[in-house]
Amino acid sequence: MPKAIATWGYSGSLTVLAALLLSTGISRAEDASPAFIEACRSVNQTGVPEGQVTQAQFNREEVVAGSTVPAHCLIRGVMRERKGTDGRSYALNFELRLPVNWNQRFFFNGGGGVDGRLPSATGTYSFGGHATTPLQDGYAVVTHDGGHVADYTNLQSNTTFLFGGEHQARLMYGHEHIPLVAAAARQLISAVYSEEPKFSYFVGCSNGGRQALMAAQRYPDLFDGIIANAPGFRLAQASIDGGIFRTQLAASVAPRLEDGSPDWKNTLTPEEEGIVKSRILAACDALDGAEDGMVSNWQQCTPDPMDWVCSGSSTDCLSPEKATYVKTFTEGAKTAGGKQVYSRWHYDPGMVGEMGSPSPFARWIFAGESSHVYTTPPTITSDIAGYALHASLDEEFAKLFATTADFPVSGAEFTNAESPDLDAFKAAGSKLFIMNGTADWAFSFHDVVAYREAVAERYGEAETDAFMKIFAVPGMGHCRGGAYGTDRMDFMTPLVEWVEKGRETTEVMSEARAEAKVSWPGRTRPICAYPRQAFYKGEGDIEDGANFVCR
Repeated sequence: MPKAIATWGYSGSLTVLAALLLSTGISRAEDASPAFIEACRSVNQTGVPEGQVTQAQFNREEVVAGSTVPAHCLIRGVMRERKGTDGRSYALNFELRLPVNWNQRFFFNGGGGVDGRLPSATGTYSFGGHATTPLQDGYAVVTHDGGHVADYTNLQSNTTFLFGGEHQARLMYGHEHIPLVAAAARQLISAVYSEEPKFSYFVGCSNGGRQALMAAQRYPDLFDGIIANAPGFRLAQASIDGGIFRTQLAASVAPRLEDGSPDWKNTLTPEEEGIVKSRILAACDALDGAEDGMVSNWQQCTPDPMDWVCSGSSTDCLSPEKATYVKTFTEGAKTAGGKQVYSRWHYDPGMVGEMGSPSPFARWIFAGESSHVYTTPPTITSDIAGYALHASLDEEFAKLFATTADFPVSGAEFTNAESPDLDAFKAAGSKLFIMNGTADWAFSFHDVVAYREAVAERYGEAETDAFMKIFAVPGMGHCRGGAYGTDRMDFMTPLVEWVEKGRETTEVMSEARAEAKVSWPGRTRPICAYPRQAFYKGEGDIEDGANFVCR
């Protein structure tokens, strides 16, 4: 892999992207040759590691839901079909799409949720900002279902999580799918194109971001470049925080409905949410030099909600109970002995909605994961809500690290990707980007910082920065979005430049999307490689990121 020879800035991203597309010969109007079509169809029913291809067909260019899907070879396959110890059928399914106009790059797309569904291998860059898909940009794209089927229609039942009662299904979901799918994809890429990819990339967000870090740590020879956005790399612990801790904390202060159940939507009233947002901004908005409604200097944003308690006749304040709730929420779950379960959270106006009206999806998917998938022995129950409300946090936390004869690998071991040992990945010259929003309700950038510190302790600051960079995205929610941030950005182009040309990345420009809920559509900001942050230069339009500098 080439050494870093230059610095990448956001100003050149569009120019370089255009050059990359031209250099790879991508021309979507070009038709497939008869040889390509025949090579595509010829791989049908051929064997792949521990499985076979079940479908191989040539698809001409078409427009689907207003988006052009370029001409490509569509391949689907299945591996490790078996009957589980729980009597359920299991198999690892994958989909591979090979564009006619290939850029000679392989794109492994990470999953999401708890997998269990096979996404289209048109692919996604797993963060906001791209008008095109990886397939449109010429990548050979593969997706997978994690080795099981999950029903997401009712998260308060357990149909989404039943695979967690089968040990081999746990391991496949955790990380064993990665080398299997990668090997099958590479075999088929070589068969259809008669050459191997020159570069291989893994891109994922959330659970897919966790898988991305699994690839770097456990399978370091497979990918030249990796993007892990909002990575749940300590998903086992995060599930306790998001599923049990937050549910029970919110229930302790939420008003009650007529049936006696918590009125989740009014855990904080709209008025109280407004007070918390205004207090956060009053304490932290100007720390970057600009009063712009954003908390960009998140490192210095450390208000104490107990200072917001009402005194005298003041109304712009909180009750002691609600101030304690906000403070406890942000400090994160702790055991009875004071041990941090997962991580603390950011004071950002974009986090207040999760405090005030906890997301049912976040609440139940985390509780379903902790009960069925990450604790040993698992709690198999159709009453996920009851589990979240009544489970013992200390007991469930301990079960993340437990093993039994039926489950000889603990939940924390098979699912977490927290090892700082990146020796082989680093030695191969591979590159890693990790980014996370500071308004992400699922995973905290504070945890990303702690991971980088562990890596830097192993290699030193300079060596760590030479192959791994982390980025905080102020105000961005989970993977993308957020009313108080700028989430449209392109990390793929600078990663390709770093991997293939040695041009090191230090910042990427981001833009606020044009949506009704976004406070400032079109605003731009530089996203800076940690530990730098964006600061206002002191003059110029605050809507223009060119008037901010990373330092």
